[in-house]
Amino acid sequence: MLKAYWAYDFTYDQPIEAMLAALNSAGPWRWGLGDSSTYGDYLNCWPMEHVRVRIHEYPQMLFRMGFHKEGFTALLEIRPESMATQSEIDNVFRRLLHAISATNITEIAPYD
Repeated sequence: MLKAYWAYDFTYDQPIEAMLAALNSAGPWRWGLGDSSTYGDYLNCWPMEHVRVRIHEYPQMLFRMGFHKEGFTALLEIRPESMATQSEIDNVFRRLLHAISATNITEIAPYD
């Protein structure tokens, strides 16, 4: 069970590797590139203990789940043992999206 669990859909006009560099440059969180047989390449971040943020690129598996043909999604989760609040994590994440010039940022239902 999670304390908070939410997601976003957004566009970014460069590949995921460029987003990785831009997010790490913008700070304060450190991002890494992961690989999943379900989602393909994705960005992964643990900004603090018990808080995880992942960014997946369309189309991968998500397209078959009814999402878009291009763009990105972000899945954010806070586990119950975390002292972080959803608004605290959300504020930093949305600032990061704006810092890297992401557009069309829309809240969607969590998909994992």
